[in-house]
Parts: sequence; structure tokens; C-alpha cells
Amino acid sequence: MRLRHVEILHAIRQAGSISGAAELLSITQPAVSKILKHAEQQLGFAVFRRIRGQLRPTDQGEALLGEVEKVYEVLDRTHRAAHFIRQGLDTHLRVVCLPSLGIGVIPAAVRLFRARQPRTTLEIACRHTHEMNGALLAREFDLGIGFGPVDGTERVPGIDCSLLTTGEMVFIDRAAPDAADGRGAIQLAEIDPERLIGLNSSHYLGVALRGVLDREGVAPFPAIQVQTYYVALALVAAGTGCAVIDEFTALAPPAGVVVRPIDPALRFGVYAYTRAQQPASKRAVEFLECVRAACAEESSVRARAARPAAEAQPRTASRALTSGSI
Repeated sequence: MRLRHVEILHAIRQAGSISGAAELLSITQPAVSKILKHAEQQLGFAVFRRIRGQLRPTDQGEALLGEVEKVYEVLDRTHRAAHFIRQGLDTHLRVVCLPSLGIGVIPAAVRLFRARQPRTTLEIACRHTHEMNGALLAREFDLGIGFGPVDGTERVPGIDCSLLTTGEMVFIDRAAPDAADGRGAIQLAEIDPERLIGLNSSHYLGVALRGVLDREGVAPFPAIQVQTYYVALALVAAGTGCAVIDEFTALAPPAGVVVRPIDPALRFGVYAYTRAQQPASKRAVEFLECVRAACAEESSVRARAARPAAEAQPRTASRALTSGSI
């Protein structure tokens, strides 16, 4: 295949017709038809078939067009790189993070970073753990931010992991009608397992939390299980149950949701991920410094909010969500 073939196939996929593709590319309809025919001859199979006046991909064409889309994603990145060079911008940093960090921590880090490096452009995306690792290995992003064990032992094949800071799990539930329902620390054994909303086992915190609950004799069989902690928070706000989530998600709960620390504390690590054998750039290192500062800021806000309740109840020794907890 030639690049001109790829361009024609992409245009027909977008427009759904020969005439629409010709208009997109500012060429004649016969030219589009001729190039499509040549492309299909070279390939040895039909890429499109006509259905009710529209060109729709064949099964073989659908598989091929998935690869064509990847070519255009690379082309789009090339266009953006040319723009950055033309505008004299010093670099472009692509960051992917967990949804839990994408609402509070990362926006705060971006604010700090932009104040220091206004000529560095940023691209921010949220992905779940396995998607984030895959995107890093595929070179779609330069830097990932996610969760792992508190002891700094996170290991991901092909990726370098460095512990940035730690966070704490918290308990969330709807506020009871009685104002004296208690907002201090709660022990895992006090949680009603039938109301507990589960965290998907594809995430580190979900697996680690399940291990801790098993050791405490709390064996929930959740009627509701989520992948994203913000969904758990919304479900609790709707009165469908209670949940144990990370402190960053729980920082600004909806009205009627009570956030309580867990006793003993369940801690986790916040990690930076980069491709192995490819050290983080100077700008990436600066951005990670801003992430650390943002995490500290968010944690201090939650600590101040929880202080009156914490002072009312003495805390026992802390327990961490380490790899040994799984």
C-alpha cells in the first residue's frame, strides 16, 4: 500500500461515500474511485461494499481500517510536533493518570507546573491501570501516575516505577439521620459487608483491599462492583451502599456523604511510571515534583477536615497496603 491509498481509505471511512471523500480531499470523484480500485487490487480483497447507497467496510476492510486509524494518530502527533516547533515552545509533555488522580491531584499539579514552565505544553489523559501501562509501552504518553504498594516494591514489565508519596484509604457512607452517628475512625470489622461496594480486582487497591478484608474476617460478596472510585463515591451518594476508596477521590464528597478514616490506617503508594531504559526528561521530573506537592496539599486538606473527629478517638498502630497484603 502507498500513503495515497491510506489517505483515500481513511477519507471514505470518514465520509461514507466516494463523493464525500472527494470533497474532503478536494479532488474529483473519478480520482477517488480509481485510487480505491487500485488499492483493492494491490490488497487482493474488497475494503468496502455498498449498502443502501453508503460504502461500508467489509470484515477484512474493518481490520485494515483499524491500522489506518493508527497511522492517522501518528500523523496527528507529527502535526502537533510541527506546531510546537513553529511556535518556539520548548517541549510537549504527555501525562496519563488514574481517574482518581485526574480530578484533584493532577489539575493542582498542572497549575503549579504551568506557573513554573508556561512554555511547556501538556496533554493529560485518564486511563485505568492496564490501559495506562499499555499506552506507556506504546509510546502514546511520556509519563504515568498511578497507585501501588506503599513500600516502593511496585514492578511492571518494561516500565520503571518510582514511589512519589503515599496516600490513605478512607471509608465513605451516607450520613445517618442521627447527627451523633459518629464521624471518627472506623474499623474494618464494623463495616457491613452486605452494603460494601466492591472495587474491581484489576486495580491494585481493589486487590490489596480484598486481601486486608479477608484477613479481618470481612468477606463481602458485593452486589455492586466498580472500576472507578468516583463511580463508587457517586453510588454512595445515591444511597446504594458504602465503600472504601482512596483519600484523593474522597476529598470533596457530595452532600450527605460522610468520610471517615480507617483504624488501623490502610496506606498505599502513589507512583510515577516511565518506559524502562528511557529516563524521565527534565520537564517530566519537574512535573513529578508538582505532583508530590499537590498530593501533600490534598492530604493536608483532608487531615484538617478530619482533625476534630480524629482528636476524639485515639488511633492505633498503622497498617499499610503492601504487596504482602494481597
